[in-house]
Amino acid sequence: MVYNPLFDFRREELDRLKALPADRAIADAAASRDGVLDHRQLSALGLSGSAITRRVQRGLLFVRHRGVYAAGRADLTLRGEVRAALLRCGRGAVLSHRTAAWLLDLLGARRRIDVTITGRAAAPGHGSSIKLHYTSRWLPREVVWIDGFPCTSVARTLADLAGTSPAKEFGWAWDNADQQVLIDLRQITAQIARRRAGAAVLRGRLEHHNEAPPTESVLEELFLELCRSCSIRAPVCQWPLAAEDRRGRVDFVWVPERVAVEVDGRRWHAIQSAHDRDREKDLALRDAGFDPHRYVYRQVRDEGPRVGRIVRSALGSSRVRG
Repeated sequence: MVYNPLFDFRREELDRLKALPADRAIADAAASRDGVLDHRQLSALGLSGSAITRRVQRGLLFVRHRGVYAAGRADLTLRGEVRAALLRCGRGAVLSHRTAAWLLDLLGARRRIDVTITGRAAAPGHGSSIKLHYTSRWLPREVVWIDGFPCTSVARTLADLAGTSPAKEFGWAWDNADQQVLIDLRQITAQIARRRAGAAVLRGRLEHHNEAPPTESVLEELFLELCRSCSIRAPVCQWPLAAEDRRGRVDFVWVPERVAVEVDGRRWHAIQSAHDRDREKDLALRDAGFDPHRYVYRQVRDEGPRVGRIVRSALGSSRVRG
């Protein structure tokens, strides 16, 4: 059987745990598994069915789903709930839809766990937080591992959302994927070809994506207007930046002068993850020999002449940097 980190112990870990007293082994095993173990894992630690039942009665284990237990305390983090859902649904279960969008940083979290499986399975039970979806098969690259969990790829997740989510929610997920440069047009096209539900929605977004103008926001248009009013030569818009193994785009670049400008709208850049990516992009630009500048909406709108002077000065001093 192929090793699955969600379900299986490594041999050396199992040997170490079995040398401990039973309750200590349970606590140690659960500590690295978001506080969740299933019946098979507890059996591997040497516990019989009656031993598991006694610990449930004593409040040392708490039933989360049939055959799945929280160790030590009843409440779980969202990661713990996600792990419990995957353990309940068995090997081959994959996080999908809204839960995959959360894991891929496309949408916010919610407590209902979306899981897709191949074939059919028994319903998780009344009142369960698991929402089951079914698929006949997985295409290559439709399943990825993120933070220790299997989930649908960005393209498959967007396709699932297109067929099941409100238009606004799907739009948010698409825009977040586009902002992070995660949209693979070939994979999106493959999703359109194999499904009915959501295909029209995907096709419409894809056509809009292919016809999108060089700028992507009112703020970027405002900065271009600022350049024209300050007699600054037009930059290259949405310039592709290769940074290690991740791709990104820079809002404006003057390539010969090695000057780059990013304009930050509050919608995208106020959250911590986006702030961290912005700092990483600035470092990548410096590594590539660029002089990075970053301006917020208020500066572009209200302090245009000042911003223009700074950019023009940077362009004029590029030979010194070179």
